[in-house]
Amino acid sequence: MMVWACRRYLLMVAQFIAIAIYYEPAFADSPQANDSSQTGKTISTSILPIAMYDSDIGFGFGVKAVLKQIRTRKSYDWILFGSTLGEQWYRFAYSRPDIALRHNTSYNAAIDISVEYNKYLKSNYFGIGNETPDNDLRFPRESVEGRAALERSIAGRLAGAISLRLIHYSVYGYGIDWPTGIASAPGTGESQVLAPGIRLKFDSRDDVISPTRGLKTELVAERAMKFAGFDWGFRKIRLELACYRSLSRKAGVLASRLWIQEVSSGTPFQELSKIGDGWTARGYKAGRFLDRAMTLASVEYRFPIYSRLGGVIFIDSGRVWPALSKFGLGDWHDNWGLGLRYRLANFVARLDIGRSVEGARIFFNFGQVF
Repeated sequence: MMVWACRRYLLMVAQFIAIAIYYEPAFADSPQANDSSQTGKTISTSILPIAMYDSDIGFGFGVKAVLKQIRTRKSYDWILFGSTLGEQWYRFAYSRPDIALRHNTSYNAAIDISVEYNKYLKSNYFGIGNETPDNDLRFPRESVEGRAALERSIAGRLAGAISLRLIHYSVYGYGIDWPTGIASAPGTGESQVLAPGIRLKFDSRDDVISPTRGLKTELVAERAMKFAGFDWGFRKIRLELACYRSLSRKAGVLASRLWIQEVSSGTPFQELSKIGDGWTARGYKAGRFLDRAMTLASVEYRFPIYSRLGGVIFIDSGRVWPALSKFGLGDWHDNWGLGLRYRLANFVARLDIGRSVEGARIFFNFGQVF
């Protein structure tokens, strides 16, 4: 037990050591590092047909497309996707100025808007807590979500934003003949969430699509409001810290992340802090461990393979608690794995295979995990 606790402690300490070693003050004065492939263009497009397999959704087919207008600095992002296990995923996003084009620049206002529909015919729920047993119980779940954020640069690499999330959750056929305790998930049936928030971000990365050096720190606070047909009132706060160090052009990049989050009581299970999926602990089923608070640490070694194709070796370790005041170094959930990355002009496609004590999982998505 002591060996495992020491290992987890060292993994978390490594995050803070990485900040001290890798953050270079002189980097804040470096010029903006935009993708050279955009130079001289008025329009940039990236289109990727999707044919993939994911452990949680089965075989999937669809398309992702990004259109970026360089002169007007607008971007449009579409995803149309369906899978053999019943997922339907449709997403549209609009940004002005585009996130990559405004990176490391001064701007008075930027707007980001997205609308997303996601439906799973076979989703899981394991209960609340860090020691919940695995199960294969499935039920249909869907959500419709709209997001809007207004962001402004404050000073140098520091930016602030106000945001609004509006979500409608639907959970069907849940809890019939299920074990006692499992069938008591908060948030079943139909419910709606309205959550205004604020965000403060410091970002000295050289690139937002696939960074090789720099630091990103983001603090997000939301307050869901229960009134006029909205069903939940809760608070959520998240701190995410990521740092990147280029070893060399041929050797690759060392990236690390620390993610801390807590939500208050009165939260549907869809909004709880979670460990398990393609964005958190990649060796576990989606939403495998749920509770009000979480801490997650990840380390990735990203290396080039050929042309736009790259590889990743990663370690994730995380845990959930009823509150951050219960934080401890025991009973963390660890996994390791390998992945592939394919970079287009405007986004990265990724495939990860994670391995944990509960088996192996395969995840496909877009963008770096962090």
